[in-house]
Amino acid sequence: MILIELIGIFITSMGIMILLNPKLAKKMLIFWRQGRNVYLGGLIRIVLGIIFLYYAPYARLPQVIFALGVLAFLGGLLIFILGLEKTRAIIDRMEKKSEFSLRLFSLFLLIFGALIIYSA
Repeated sequence: MILIELIGIFITSMGIMILLNPKLAKKMLIFWRQGRNVYLGGLIRIVLGIIFLYYAPYARLPQVIFALGVLAFLGGLLIFILGLEKTRAIIDRMEKKSEFSLRLFSLFLLIFGALIIYSA
């Protein structure tokens, strides 16, 4: 369960960093858009999904961890299904968002990370 908690802490930390510096989110989006990095992101989501699904029975709130695992896994698969160009188009739209929008997104990350930590 420590692994799930560490993932939650990482996500929460990312939310805090983006809240304090929304330009960091734009830099991350540029990284994910370059080359085939988008597929690395898909692979990371699939691996996170598998980790969540494996550890779900041992969690405080197994249904939450299981649901997040399914969503992460399917999100990773979706990146491969959509392909490079469509996924890059989504990233491009995110990159054009205002700093205010990115700060709102960071609040989602904070809540999402806290939910993972609590549910683990």
